[in-house]
Amino acid sequence: MSSLKKIPILKVILIIWIVFASLYVVYGEYQRVQIMVAQRSYQAGLRDAVNQLIEQAQTCQPIPVTSGEDSVSLISLACLNPPTEETTEEVE
Repeated sequence: MSSLKKIPILKVILIIWIVFASLYVVYGEYQRVQIMVAQRSYQAGLRDAVNQLIEQAQTCQPIPVTSGEDSVSLISLACLNPPTEETTEEVE
């Protein structure tokens, strides 16, 4: 016990404060990384969904899209009015 009394209380408090401050900083960085990973995952999922929708729209087939109880069928405008010889001649 005598060796325990030799350590000044200020040093103990300082060590405890440094440990807690370090843990606080590490935890903050961990949360920041988690948020960054979640945002990147969300953006990648959104990009993949849009790319898949574009690919399906190019097949000129109706695409069923559902959100909750709402549902619609989408089709590309390019598929509704295919170019004819008359319209292509007017463009040139």
